[in-house]
Amino acid sequence: MEQISRRRFLDEMVAVTRERDATTHLYVMLREGGGIGVQWEQPGVDHLREFRVLDPDGPACPHCVIIEAVVELAPVLPLDMLRTARSRVQYETVLHTGMLPAPAFARQSVSREVTWLGDCHGAPGNPHTDADCAEHAAIGPSLVTDPLDVDPGAPLPLALREMTGATDVRERLRLACDWRDTAAEVARRSRYAETTWGFLRSSAVLGVPAAGVPGVVYALAPDAPADDRPFADRYAATVRALSGQTSLTYADRVCLVPDPVPGGERMPSFAGAVDVATGQPVRTLRLPSGGRPLSRLGRGVLLLFEARHTMLIRQVGQPRDWESEAALHLFEFGMLEELGGPAYTTAVATYLDALRREGDLLARPQKVLDRRQRKALAQIFGDIDDQELHLWGSVAYRNAIMLMLGSQAAFAEHLRRQAA
Repeated sequence: MEQISRRRFLDEMVAVTRERDATTHLYVMLREGGGIGVQWEQPGVDHLREFRVLDPDGPACPHCVIIEAVVELAPVLPLDMLRTARSRVQYETVLHTGMLPAPAFARQSVSREVTWLGDCHGAPGNPHTDADCAEHAAIGPSLVTDPLDVDPGAPLPLALREMTGATDVRERLRLACDWRDTAAEVARRSRYAETTWGFLRSSAVLGVPAAGVPGVVYALAPDAPADDRPFADRYAATVRALSGQTSLTYADRVCLVPDPVPGGERMPSFAGAVDVATGQPVRTLRLPSGGRPLSRLGRGVLLLFEARHTMLIRQVGQPRDWESEAALHLFEFGMLEELGGPAYTTAVATYLDALRREGDLLARPQKVLDRRQRKALAQIFGDIDDQELHLWGSVAYRNAIMLMLGSQAAFAEHLRRQAA
């Protein structure tokens, strides 16, 4: 591992990136122990270098160095201002999960004038060292213990007792744990899911909705300080704290909000809310029990999809970002390719062939797969009904559309047009 000063490291990053102008992918990877691996990928050639960055008084904070390196690389790749700013948010989001962040960039055009795509991956390992600055040393999993490790026998806070009973809370906790377990099962089989699973594992607490007060939840966290104010007092204090603020940031935690009453919904969904336990805006993942539950594997994939979506939403009222939505679908496609293997990729290839023959979107995509292909696709998930099979067929169809369009940017534009 090459020992190098901060200034020389940044200069080397820029110089090598300019020199290797056929690079299609660039990764800046935090190593356990504070090293930094940088990999430039060109067709058929990977160039990896390992660094340890030193300041005059000792090892530099590797997190600060990586974030600074992205800023220096922005005009070289190039990255636009949105991606450059978002890279720090994504880096620290991964750091919150307790994983090793790795900013990742991909060329989306042969033209040097077109901005590169940006993301941040996570790898297992301890991201912290003695060299961390005070700001980054303080960033870690929200809880050392399991955020869903709530004692079902402990007395509930008064506000929560006024909202519901202990039996309801226990049932919601059971459902939240069951849903989260499905995501863990997917993460054990898919490298794409590791970072998002880390976010769920470290940040997801139980949320109980306030009946009759839309958009309000009570986050039941195991480390919450004792506070026995009634619901009305908590709610009034929350309204006072948030009124008049024009820019609100969501809390680091996310609430899993199960609905124990069977209904028509089968898929999880994101929603913003206000947490009366902390007086903060909070991101929630609504988890239906469903009269006809989806397969466990399917539930895990869908929960990870929505959790990935949630990770990227930090501001209340954040405008819709179509390229982020396209990247979200690519994340789902990657998981399904790993989980489903040939059964999934064959379905995608069949849709792609049909799209090329048609020269346009398909009028009846549900008729493309034959009986054998539908059976193979269904067997990825086990014993599923026709509605769930149609869901995964539509995902494979979207994957084929992305391949036909040829780039994430073109796919993002397709999603925008479809929504309009």
